[in-house]
Amino acid sequence: MQYAQKMPAVVAAAAAVTALAVSGCSSNSNTKDHAASVSSVAAHASPSSAASGPNKLAPPSMPDSSGPNYTIADYIRDQHITEIPVHNGDAGVPSVRLPMPAGWQDAGPDTPDYATDAITYTGPEAQNSNYTPNIVLLMSQLQGQVDPQQIIGNAGGEMKNLPGFSEIGQGAVTQVSGYPAYRIAGTYDLEGLPAVTAQETIVIPGAGGLYVMQLNATGNENQADVLQAAIHTIDDQIRITP
Repeated sequence: MQYAQKMPAVVAAAAAVTALAVSGCSSNSNTKDHAASVSSVAAHASPSSAASGPNKLAPPSMPDSSGPNYTIADYIRDQHITEIPVHNGDAGVPSVRLPMPAGWQDAGPDTPDYATDAITYTGPEAQNSNYTPNIVLLMSQLQGQVDPQQIIGNAGGEMKNLPGFSEIGQGAVTQVSGYPAYRIAGTYDLEGLPAVTAQETIVIPGAGGLYVMQLNATGNENQADVLQAAIHTIDDQIRITP
């Protein structure tokens, strides 16, 4: 999956990054002007400060997800599956309640048009920083002959295709709010910035097709503890209602 133009390189605090992988991965067509599907947007927001102005959060530009690792986007293309970006509140779409971890806030007008939700960190680690830690949530409806196991099995490919990506531990199949999910964490080169990221891909059966939800958390290498704590809260408290 690939996040449009805006939301891991060696991390200085290796212990903190390892903790992110363990803690963060162990618990349980267009609808708007710049809408993007889960498979067409890469997961990491651009370097910015919390006070950087009205520019929306956005992962680095990835015009396609091509690379040595097979991705969900490749599977969707090869199987001629129709992908429709959706948002919370759309008719028939699963409802997602994203908890608000301590020190985080709703991204408000900085939320990308294509995202279902987005939150940013405003605590001390974000002050005078070259990067605002953020978590962006996307959701798409897949129509056609979709094998949920193929979605889970290929979920890690896009992150592995990021520039300089180095996986932290190993990706894992798990559950989020009772639904099958795949989690992966790592470091990569975010346009010259050593960054740390974690991604969860969740498969949700629903009316009219299969829904794929993706949570993407990104921070610079010094913000791993912040992401770890936020991911732990989300994994414990997120609620998905079909």
